[in-house]
Amino acid sequence: MPTITLPGTVQETDEAIRVQTIPPYKVILLNDDVTTMDFVVYVLITIFNKNPATAVELMLETHNTGAAVVDVLPLEEAELRQQQTHTAARSAGFPLRCVIEPA
Repeated sequence: MPTITLPGTVQETDEAIRVQTIPPYKVILLNDDVTTMDFVVYVLITIFNKNPATAVELMLETHNTGAAVVDVLPLEEAELRQQQTHTAARSAGFPLRCVIEPA
């Protein structure tokens, strides 16, 4: 069936409907010698919505290797979780940090 274009309308092309997606970002938790393991697990559960078993695994990976990717998110959400982590850590007196980078 032929395509009919009514006057005053725009015919969509493949190029016109192509949508650019925002690349995801990794949130990487960094190990330090001061922050307690319990607090790291708490942050992973409350800020990153991890279940307790996953939170413990990620905490141990961070502890043993120096860093761990704890989530992959859109940029704005990654920045929010990073800020929430830093704020919670400072409020509790810990130097816990996380960084974000393109996935």
